[in-house]
Amino acid sequence: MVSFVKDERGTMEIPLRLVVYVMITAAIIALVAIGLSNVKPGMTADTLEKQIGAMKVSLAAMQSGAARNLIDPSSPGGNIRTYKIVLPEDMGYLAFGADPDPDNDGNLTNTRNDTLTDRGNVIIYSSSAGKKMIPLDENIEIREGIFENGRWVMNSANGKQYGVVIRGGGRSEITFELVYDPLTKERYTLAHFTDDLDAIINPYDPTVLPNRVEVWTDPDWIPADGATAADVIVQLKDAKGRDAARDGVEVNLTASGGTLGRVNLTTVNGRARTNITSEVVGTVLFTASSPGLNPGSAYLTVKQVPIVLDFGRWLYSENEELTASFTTDQSLEYSVTFRGNGTKFSVPFVDPWWPNASIYIDGVKIGEETIDSETMIDRSFPGVTLAPGVHSIKVTLTNDWNLPYLGDTNLFVERVTLSG
Repeated sequence: MVSFVKDERGTMEIPLRLVVYVMITAAIIALVAIGLSNVKPGMTADTLEKQIGAMKVSLAAMQSGAARNLIDPSSPGGNIRTYKIVLPEDMGYLAFGADPDPDNDGNLTNTRNDTLTDRGNVIIYSSSAGKKMIPLDENIEIREGIFENGRWVMNSANGKQYGVVIRGGGRSEITFELVYDPLTKERYTLAHFTDDLDAIINPYDPTVLPNRVEVWTDPDWIPADGATAADVIVQLKDAKGRDAARDGVEVNLTASGGTLGRVNLTTVNGRARTNITSEVVGTVLFTASSPGLNPGSAYLTVKQVPIVLDFGRWLYSENEELTASFTTDQSLEYSVTFRGNGTKFSVPFVDPWWPNASIYIDGVKIGEETIDSETMIDRSFPGVTLAPGVHSIKVTLTNDWNLPYLGDTNLFVERVTLSG
């Protein structure tokens, strides 16, 4: 019979079991540690993606808001958004607009001047999980700001522009405001934040990327006198609508009417111009085109040259009339305007009588108006269509009233004008 008290076989079994248990426990701990090390970067990326995704949508939405004028101290504030960000502890940096480490050497302060960087419409972060770039809409231009003279302006140290960089983990807060530079005609999303890095924004060179031709006139209308000219200007534009200052681009200009000074233009600093005159009333359509670029179009209004008939005479009775002749070149609709004044006939306790002016063109009465003022007034007769040719006009007084001491309805005719 074996004695359990004195049986020494257990003295060897217990240590062996303990060793096995310890090895299994160590393996489990190692596996857990390895798993956690793989989970942590995933959690970091997931947390950042959600925050940055929300910011991306919000930054896009704010572009349609009002923008503050950067050079006008009295300008009201632009559309503004503030974001509270929770950055994981393994965070290297979160950058808006440009990458502070484009060469990926881990040094955020040694970016060479000739290194091609980003143009403002990007968010970049670097963590233990690696580097990730999130592109933003083309019209978003993020810039670093600096607080000067009581307001935030663009940080343009050394003539350059910069993105914004937040380093390390923890909680951060950043504010963006929509601003406008009237000199460059650019809208920016300005960060109310200044870091100690130089994440350089790559200067956008519009001379390299003209996208379309824009055309307009100055002024936007001229009289059809064959002498008064309007300037016709063509301007190269980039894909974002900014002036593209490229020289030597050939632009072909066409017009549906009028006389152009030139039809083949060559840009200097992205722009070229000519002029146009017209003797014909109507609307002129311009088209400016160049190979490889989207064409542009514009309109010029050519208005009727006013026909002014000066009389400067009084009509004292219904038997008198003023006549004149004039010529029209097109079949057009005119507004006929009488300018003059009158004298009244007054009876106590009764409204006064004022003279009536009647106008006839080519023997047809176009209207009659009461001239109820002793100072100059205008009365219009719209919607008069005249064919090309020679026409006659007649002005008469139709209600001559007069009695001693009560007055006299006389009519003074300064002029009659036919206009568009």
